[in-house]
Amino acid sequence: MNRFAIHALLSVPGVLLICGWQTDQLGVDPEKTVIWETGIWTFNLLITVLILPVIARWARWSTLLRYRRAVGLWVFAYASAHFVSFLTFLLGWDITRLGEEVTERPYVLAGFSAWLILLSMALTSTRRWMRRLGRWWKRLHTMVYVVLGLAAVHYLLMIRSDWAWPVTYAVCAVTLLAMRLVHRRQVIVRSN
Repeated sequence: MNRFAIHALLSVPGVLLICGWQTDQLGVDPEKTVIWETGIWTFNLLITVLILPVIARWARWSTLLRYRRAVGLWVFAYASAHFVSFLTFLLGWDITRLGEEVTERPYVLAGFSAWLILLSMALTSTRRWMRRLGRWWKRLHTMVYVVLGLAAVHYLLMIRSDWAWPVTYAVCAVTLLAMRLVHRRQVIVRSN
């Protein structure tokens, strides 16, 4: 599968949301649907970008790793759409209110912090930045695991009644973080 096909595939949820918006197919509260769906697709793709190396190692299919950057950029795209939808539909682009929301609501703080980290990763995702930052580039991009933790906290803190999905996503996040720690420990043991 080439990169164009990957980008086309990853754009489908966004295209469907836009079509749903244009044709009034997003339910009684379309603004809330847009915020919700962009957040869920951010989380889905975040899990995908982190599970790709695990699958590549397990299946001995290193070709999968070449799609990781594309998936990561779509994580940022959906996270940005989620953030912009929140700013537009809930805050009316009132930046003062955004500051208040960040300081008063822990779930907004977690989500905003995750978005800022994703922004720094997206801006430095080119080969030029890889060369420029050297070993710091890898350290910055391992912050994706911090983003995963923040996304899980963001989702858990904003839910008031139906806990099934937020808990499921949190379990996925904890599992991926544990797998990362186990793999890192194995690499350190092998190198010693």
